[in-house]
Amino acid sequence: MEKKTIADNHDIKNALDTIKEYCKKNNETLSVAESVSSGALQLLFSSEEEAGLFYEGGMTVYSLDQKESLLGISKEITQPCQGVSSEIAENLAKNICKLYKTNIGMGLTGFASPFPEKNIYELFAYGAAYRNGKLIFCEKIESKKETPEEKREDYAKIVIKKFAAFLKEKG
Repeated sequence: MEKKTIADNHDIKNALDTIKEYCKKNNETLSVAESVSSGALQLLFSSEEEAGLFYEGGMTVYSLDQKESLLGISKEITQPCQGVSSEIAENLAKNICKLYKTNIGMGLTGFASPFPEKNIYELFAYGAAYRNGKLIFCEKIESKKETPEEKREDYAKIVIKKFAAFLKEKG
């Protein structure tokens, strides 16, 4: 029986290849900061062949405390929205670039399961990418997947595909 990997889908493999080739061609590096995806972005990039040539690493910053202490995103920003907003995704992407000294940073934050204690029932994420100090994109992401696990992985794949599409458009 053939072993399945997180990047076994043709579309995501092509997107990862696009990003890798762009980074290699332009001598650029990439890092990621994520919360909702619980390491899925890191797994996808680190699983890519020749990952060491462009991928510097990443971190999962799940709690508001860690977003603040590791990436400098103040609780004034994170607390009102439980750590999920376009501004937070942008800050994750921007600040991971600074921390890892990379050209490109990707940020992903969201909700993969309801949080009734905080009256959160709508499930979505925000994904962002920074390149050389400029915001490339920041978008709300929704997944049609059923389980929280599937949603986490799907959010990561969607943000990777969006970034790859941007690079293809750019030429």
